[in-house]
Order: sequence, then C-alpha cells, then structure tokens
Amino acid sequence: MSDVPLGEPLAWPIVAADGALLVNAGATITGAAERAFLFAHFEPHRLDDSAESPTPEASPHQSSSPGAELLTLDTIGLKIGGRLGLRGPAGSAMYSSRVIGFSTPGPQRTRAVFITQPVMAGHEPLALSHGERVELVALGTRAVFQFACTVDAVCREPFSYLVLSEPGAIRRLRARKFVRMVTRLPAHFSLIDPEQTGEPGTRLGLVRDISPFGMSLAVAEVQASLGDRLRLSFRFNTDDTDVDIDCHAIVRHVHEADARSANAIYGLEFETLEPSQRIALKSFMAEQI
Repeated sequence: MSDVPLGEPLAWPIVAADGALLVNAGATITGAAERAFLFAHFEPHRLDDSAESPTPEASPHQSSSPGAELLTLDTIGLKIGGRLGLRGPAGSAMYSSRVIGFSTPGPQRTRAVFITQPVMAGHEPLALSHGERVELVALGTRAVFQFACTVDAVCREPFSYLVLSEPGAIRRLRARKFVRMVTRLPAHFSLIDPEQTGEPGTRLGLVRDISPFGMSLAVAEVQASLGDRLRLSFRFNTDDTDVDIDCHAIVRHVHEADARSANAIYGLEFETLEPSQRIALKSFMAEQI
C-alpha cells in the first residue's frame, strides 16, 4: 500500500490479479480512504511499462441442457419483434437486431429468418455478405439461446434487412433471470455535473451485484446524492468476448457506511445502456446462473 502515492499522478497502471484495469497511469488517488478501498476489495498489482497487460482466461461455455435436447425455432419461442444479439467474424463485437419475419418451410426449402440490419450505437451498421456465417443470441421468455446461421440474402429494398438460413445447433445457455446477480467487477465512475467545467475526476468502485437494468456500486466515500447522474465504465466477458460498457446511471439509493457495511453503496439505474450492451449483459448473467 505504501507504494501507491496519494495526491499525485501514478507513474504506472494498477491492475487486478486477472488483469482488469483498476487505476490507469496518470490518474490520482486523492485520499487514504480511496486507497484503503482499493486494497480492501481488490488484489492490486503494479503493471510495469515493460509488461504486457494480462487478459483473463474466459471460461468455456457450458450448456445447462443435455446434449440430446433438440431445439428448433418453434421450441425456443423466437417471435417477430424479438431482439437478437448478432456477431459476425469470430471475436467481433455484438450488434443488435430484431426478427421481422419467417419464410414458410416446404419440401425443398427450410425455414428462413428475416432480421433487421444489425446496428450498434456509435458504429456503422454491420455489413455482411451472402454466404457469411453469423452467431446469434436470442432472449426467450425463460432462457437465452445461442445458434448459428448463414446469410442467404442481403436486401436493400424497401429497407436494409437480411435473410438468414434456418438456425442450426441451437443451444440453451441458461435459464433467463433478471434478478440481480452477485459479482465483483471493478468499475470506474464520475459525477456528472452540468455546471462543472473541465473533466470530472474518475474514481474506482466495486460492482457488488448487477442486472440488465441497474447495479449496486460500493464506493469509498459518498459524494453523490439521490437523483444525481454518474458516468460508468466497466468490463465483463461473455461468450469469449470482452465487452466494454460506458454508460450513464441515475442514483436511486444511497446507503452510508455503517456497522453492517464497511463501504457506502449507490443503488444505480442504467440510463443510457445501448440495446446491444443490454443483450451482452443478459448473456453474461445467463452464463453465471
């Protein structure tokens, strides 16, 4: 702990044991309470400039259903208007799409799926070509499903949409639950003050539990009030892909530190979480159930 200076920029980044960034080089830890919080909740390591940032090993996907279970479009309950997460080449980011229709199967043809062009906020729509293989995550009413399709057609009229082959190798990932999931993710946050000039100071917090709609964030000291808005950033891994979340949240509850809790807690509601990010978060939660 004595190696971490107070009130002056860090000469090196601090990372957790799994490589997650806790405090970046150049950031300042302002006081003893913030430093004590860092060591109480994480296993900080100094990352020398010569060292490569370690990356956490993703745990392999495990299906919660027996391999003999046969899943089809009908059994997974995929419906028109249903939201999909779609990924193109392996390792690419997850985009958001919706189901807009199905073809009628026949003796010589399988059932195709029509979807909107995949989009992600801040990025160009995902451009795909005929014959390309894509991976999809569908959020059913009771479970999360993963499957692969081939792009059968790319259509531009009367709007941009895709025709996908009938899904193959459908897997049930986990039962879908939207209760908050207990976790221990590092998060960085700053108070959004419309009257403040300049860049607000970023602090380190601990995500104690999370849902697709909010989280409980443990902090070293209370600086926000009920109704204040925070900028949040955190990272998690789902389906062997690192997902970076940068969003705004509203403070719905503030719990001061007491005898039962050594740290203050913010109850946060996500305000600006993008659809593709919410899908990824649901997938992350489904993997942990």
